[in-house]
Amino acid sequence: LTNKNLKNLNIGLFGGSFDPVHKGHFHLSNIAIKILKLSQIWWLVSSQNPLKNNVPQKTIMHRLQEIKKKNKNYKVKPIALELYLKTEYSYETLYKLKKKFPQVNFFLIIGADNLLIMHKWYNWKKIFYMCPVVVFDRPNYFYKSISSKTAKYFLRNRIPVKYLSSLKRNCLPRWSYVKNKLDYSASSIIKNMN
Repeated sequence: LTNKNLKNLNIGLFGGSFDPVHKGHFHLSNIAIKILKLSQIWWLVSSQNPLKNNVPQKTIMHRLQEIKKKNKNYKVKPIALELYLKTEYSYETLYKLKKKFPQVNFFLIIGADNLLIMHKWYNWKKIFYMCPVVVFDRPNYFYKSISSKTAKYFLRNRIPVKYLSSLKRNCLPRWSYVKNKLDYSASSIIKNMN
């Protein structure tokens, strides 16, 4: 990762265990690329979610290989960034990325299930001041997530997603909720079927 070739790009950050990767991940990424005018979307393949007790069944390198085999979109870049940056929390990862790439417009992409519990994230309020947060709807999560502690705290900072890609850096905090066509794929369901 070098500073030179990333100046003034819109880059989405989409974290998760991707255990296993499924069509829902690609579906969400394709929508994000289109509506946010992303040059790239980095899949931050995590070794372990700090809020989950279950350890991913496959190693991070194995999961990266699986993603690369199934990935047909050159804008989707799966990377083990937490291992590379030696970070554990989203806040730390964002902090280091912003320092390393000050000219990049980052967007944090999360599912509505994460908005519901975001107040448990390390330094969650500060994340909204680092980059726009884009929340994608998940089946059965809209009402719960939109009335969550985080959504209520930043209620006045919510804007339509169409304005996010042209947002100036000093306009934060800003976030959007995207009511996309839902894909019912989920890693937990796929895991239980195997």
